[in-house]
Amino acid sequence: MGSLILFIFGIISAITWLVLLCMPKRWRISERWDITDELRERIHPWPTLSVIIPARNESASLPITLPSWLKQDYPASEVILVDDESIDGTAENARKISAQSNCKVQVLDGISTPSGWSGKLWALEQGVRISSGEWLLFTDADIYHNPHLWQGLVAKAIAEQRELVSLMALLDTRGFWARLLIPAFVYFFHFLYPFTEVQDMRSKTSAAAGGCILVSRKALNAIGGIASYCDAWIDDIALAIRIKRAGMPISLSLTKSAISIRPYFGLREIWNMVARNAFAQLHYSWLLLMGTATGLFILFVSPVAGIAASASGKKGMLIPSGIALVSMAFTYFPTIRFFNLNAGRIFSLPVAGLLYLAMTFSSAWNYLLGWREWRGSRKNNANKTIL
Repeated sequence: MGSLILFIFGIISAITWLVLLCMPKRWRISERWDITDELRERIHPWPTLSVIIPARNESASLPITLPSWLKQDYPASEVILVDDESIDGTAENARKISAQSNCKVQVLDGISTPSGWSGKLWALEQGVRISSGEWLLFTDADIYHNPHLWQGLVAKAIAEQRELVSLMALLDTRGFWARLLIPAFVYFFHFLYPFTEVQDMRSKTSAAAGGCILVSRKALNAIGGIASYCDAWIDDIALAIRIKRAGMPISLSLTKSAISIRPYFGLREIWNMVARNAFAQLHYSWLLLMGTATGLFILFVSPVAGIAASASGKKGMLIPSGIALVSMAFTYFPTIRFFNLNAGRIFSLPVAGLLYLAMTFSSAWNYLLGWREWRGSRKNNANKTIL
């Protein structure tokens, strides 16, 4: 009976992966953007820009990232860094670094998060309240910006007539666990939110990447500001949904012009990053969790199990499992190529899929316990912080 079930799962997996092969918008990684001089030369005069950075315990990141913001050549910009109750001297370090530059930098000592707000969104809200730019760039304290990035983003938004432009920053793939799991993270995100559909106003798909979001003040005000989604734990998706539902165009692209310097040397860092939001992606539905678990098992585990069974004499398992595994690897290749990793890693996706399934269950467990985490803090449903 077990062999028959595995064979049926193998057939389902093979058919599913063949269907996915015919849906390249979910895996081709075609929406990429990097800085070019052509767009920047067309904008005169430049609209004003406010760059707002929420920072919690980011003292180690700022010596690398803050200078990259200060060296941007945007003519009418301001930088506002909101210290979200850090305990590592983040604000002092930011002031020390910015004092060495002639750029306008405000370091705001944030106040305690009020009831009903998530910590990051409250930090952003405090920055928005004192900002003056026509455009707002929300970025993370661990994101390095290549030269001319700000001009490039604003030029892109104006040329494409987008009210929100977001970039998925290049994530660090140093170390065994990062090379195994970070490309898979991008693959799964792109699979769930095809970037071509995000920018298509006929599609309901909406997404953004919180590390780099450029949004017009007009659009933010039109949806009621950050207060309209102040309790959203997946804040970037919540913002994108509201902007697009209001009839304003958005876009999301992969890039190598914004670079995350946050390392993921151990499994724990990646596990926490995924578990923080995975169950929220399923709308806290236990039914969806079980469906997702079944789907991931059929798609990622059963082909490998079928290959192993065929090696032990059950030859009928080989063909459907082989088709599923090869098709899966083919869809993963564009992501592996984007990260400039060895092509042999296309066959690592089943292992990554199994680990992401475990992370999703971990996320559900955290939800049961009332734990939430952002930048080293844990918060339960009563807004009590456990450091």
